[in-house]
Amino acid sequence: MNDNFKKQIANIEDLVEISSILSESTELHSRISKYIKNPMDHQFAKDGHEIKMNFEKKSDTIYLLGEYRTHISDNSSVLEILYDAISQGMVTSAHNLDKIGLFCGLIEACSVKKVGFDITGDAEISDKDFLFKDKNSAILISVSADKEGKFVDFMYNNAIPLTLLGHVTKGQLRMDDTSFGFITEYLG
Repeated sequence: MNDNFKKQIANIEDLVEISSILSESTELHSRISKYIKNPMDHQFAKDGHEIKMNFEKKSDTIYLLGEYRTHISDNSSVLEILYDAISQGMVTSAHNLDKIGLFCGLIEACSVKKVGFDITGDAEISDKDFLFKDKNSAILISVSADKEGKFVDFMYNNAIPLTLLGHVTKGQLRMDDTSFGFITEYLG
C-alpha cells in the first residue's frame, strides 16, 4: 500500500469504507492485471516446483503461514518448510503479504479465478490492523480439502505458525459478519 492510501485511511475505522477506497486504487488494479497475466509467484519457486499466487476453487481452505502480528525480517525457516510442502503437492497457492497487507493479498488471490473469501478476524488485534497492516511477514496459503490434514500435520510437526483464516467462496468477500461486496467490484 502506498503512502497516499495510508493517509486516506488513517482516521477511518469503517472497514467497508476502507475497502471501497481500496477498490478504486490504481496500484491495486495494476497488480491485479499483472497477476491475471502471470499468476505464478516466483518467490516460492524452487527446484522446478512453481506455485500460483491465486486461489483455485470454492471450498479450498485459506491459512496464514508464519507470523502476522509482528513483522519478522528473516522468515527463511518458514520458506524452507513451505518449499517442502509445495514440492510434496500439499499447497494450492502461496502469496507473499509483505508490503500489501492481508486484504490486498486476499483480493489479488481471488482476482484471477474471480472467487471470494469468507474469513474470521483475530480477537487479539483490531480488524483494521488485521486486514490492512502492510508490515506483514506471513504468507497467504490455500489448500484443497484432500491435502489439508497432511498440510496441517506437516506444519505442526515443523513448528511453523499456522493460522486458519477460512475458505474460498464463489465470489463474495466476507470477514465475520462484514461483507466487502464481490470480487468483481475490485477488478477495475
